[in-house]
Amino acid sequence: MLLRTRISLLVILAFAVICIGFALTSFTRDDLIKAQYSGATIADRSTLWRKVNASLIQHMEDKAWIAADDEAFRQAVYTGDQEAIQRLGAAIATQLRDRGIADRFDALYADGSLAYSSQSTLFQSPVIALDAARDAIQQGVRIRGIGNDQQRNITVVLGIPLGAPSGAVGIAGMGVYATSIDEAILEMEQATKSSVLIVNRRGRLLAGSADVQWESIGKLIDPSAVDTLQTVEADDRVYSAVVLPLAADLGSLVARLISIKDVTELARRQAQVNQITTGAAIAFLVLVLLGLGYYMSRSFTPLTDGVGVLNALSHGDLQARVEGAGRQDEVGRIAGAVNVFRTNLVAFDRFRRSRERQRHRQERFIRREMTQLADTLDEEERVAVLAELDQLEHLVRDAPDNEGQVISIADASDSASTALTRESDSLAMTALAFQKMSDRVRSQNQSLREALAAKNAFIALQRELDIAARVQLSLLPDTVPLSDTVDMSGIMRPAKEVGGDFYDFFRLDQHRIGVVVADVSGKGVPAALFMVMARTLMRAIAVRYVDAPGRVLARVNDFLEQNNSEELFVTLFYGVLDDRNGSFVYANGGHNPPILVDGAGANPLETTGGVALGMFDGFDYADGRLVMEPGSRLVLFSDGVTEAFNDCDEAFGDDRLLDTACALSTDQGPGRDVRDIVAAVDEFTGEAPQFDDITCVVLIYKGRTLQGSAAPEAADATV
Repeated sequence: MLLRTRISLLVILAFAVICIGFALTSFTRDDLIKAQYSGATIADRSTLWRKVNASLIQHMEDKAWIAADDEAFRQAVYTGDQEAIQRLGAAIATQLRDRGIADRFDALYADGSLAYSSQSTLFQSPVIALDAARDAIQQGVRIRGIGNDQQRNITVVLGIPLGAPSGAVGIAGMGVYATSIDEAILEMEQATKSSVLIVNRRGRLLAGSADVQWESIGKLIDPSAVDTLQTVEADDRVYSAVVLPLAADLGSLVARLISIKDVTELARRQAQVNQITTGAAIAFLVLVLLGLGYYMSRSFTPLTDGVGVLNALSHGDLQARVEGAGRQDEVGRIAGAVNVFRTNLVAFDRFRRSRERQRHRQERFIRREMTQLADTLDEEERVAVLAELDQLEHLVRDAPDNEGQVISIADASDSASTALTRESDSLAMTALAFQKMSDRVRSQNQSLREALAAKNAFIALQRELDIAARVQLSLLPDTVPLSDTVDMSGIMRPAKEVGGDFYDFFRLDQHRIGVVVADVSGKGVPAALFMVMARTLMRAIAVRYVDAPGRVLARVNDFLEQNNSEELFVTLFYGVLDDRNGSFVYANGGHNPPILVDGAGANPLETTGGVALGMFDGFDYADGRLVMEPGSRLVLFSDGVTEAFNDCDEAFGDDRLLDTACALSTDQGPGRDVRDIVAAVDEFTGEAPQFDDITCVVLIYKGRTLQGSAAPEAADATV
């Protein structure tokens, strides 16, 4: 290493140590400032949240007498008079809402169980856990805090003991004021000028209005790291998020309170300051290094020139000359001797260099042309050609340089050998290389032609599959309503380009409507063709046996079995609804039983014991009967719904489908019902691929009392 280089490295190292020291000091100071700011922000947010909740509870406590002083209501709770409890409780709930005191009012018996709730839901549950409510009632004390019910409704809660009515002893129960947590969130947002959310431990949004914002940055925030101030970037914006623990001490929910604030402008200004500071430091360092380099270069130029010329001459560089050879000092005499030695070598080296230049030009030209041609081949052939070319070059270059020496080059492809002399080495290498390249290009062209033919065949097949998919979708029933008293809607989503599932609903006569859901064994084109045949037979035979679905399935089964060379089969449910009285007659050919949702809840229809169609002929299919009450709905589906699997290889299952059907809103139409059911399946499966065709149909019988009224939602067919 040159002396100049060593000195320069030592100076650079010293500057680097100084710069690193300043940088570490700056980083440590920034970390301390951030830690202090984070602690203060977390403490402020936590204190503010407690004050907001305390204010809401105090507002409810000011009106605690509304429930506590109601003698009639206490008497009803004490005696368990359910009719009086519902009537008086509704009056108290209305008074609390009108005065803006509480959003919800619950009444609990002395054992902590729910006596009344103003929550309008099918499955009512208290916002205070049973144990906590029972302890407070027994002690006769008020209870305050955060609670939640089984539907994950989070509320600020005030529990007021209800004394026994006049002439009685003990505690009648407890009145519960509950204000939605959204009011506390709103006050928190107004005070902090930020978005406030409540999420569970898995990051699912439970409360808050910034759901769109949470969708974009929720995955970047760690809800498990409580009492932290986190900074995240999303969509070119910078956000600070304060994560606080939130435990519903009166319920069973463990959640997180997250306050999110857009600090993009502050972060941008900080980044600008850091960039300016860093740029100034780098500029100063560059100027110092440039000045040092210039000074060292000027100081060591004479010594460097002398060493460079001697090194060039030692490697045969006859173009190098020592300047100042005419000087009379020691340096001048050395320069003159070196120049004389160079002159004597020029003539000797001229002829040798001319031969070498010619040879190198030839080798470079051949190598370049062969490499460019090899690049047109696929990777395996290109590597093989370049390896053979290297072998030829090494054989020619490394052979003994004797006049007339014979060099043998073996051809690995046909075990033949070619002899060449030193005088003809370039031509021999070119001939061998081009011969091998020609063989490989011909082979490559043949492969390309075969690949192009396969690609064209695949494109034609894909085009035909697209046409088949459109034809299959056109077979599904249209959106024209069939009756004023019946609403129907369905969806069929194939797992492949075309599927084996289908559904159909059609009018048989003036008052009867037929509905079909079927699933052909297998998937793809064979199943789709078999599905078309089954659908055609159903439509043709159903009009002949209007009141006998079992006879329809028996006839369809016989026809399919006689024309089933591929040994396919289809499971099928067929029912006939009389829109005058809700009478529903059905038969089941080995299909999943539909779900009837009415006043009794969600329950599968009784099976009729039929087997799948198309396997064996001569089978009889029994009919089942029921009467649908007005407002009831029938959910028909294929096994692609219940057998949809998530990433953990867990099926959606019948229980989840029953729960989903039971939770359908009575105010919405069948189209919305179908979308809700499929959405529940999609949410369950997540990113897992669809394994089977998904088909779902919802039929709502509105009854004669609704005839002529506007349907809540027009029936539709969705794919």
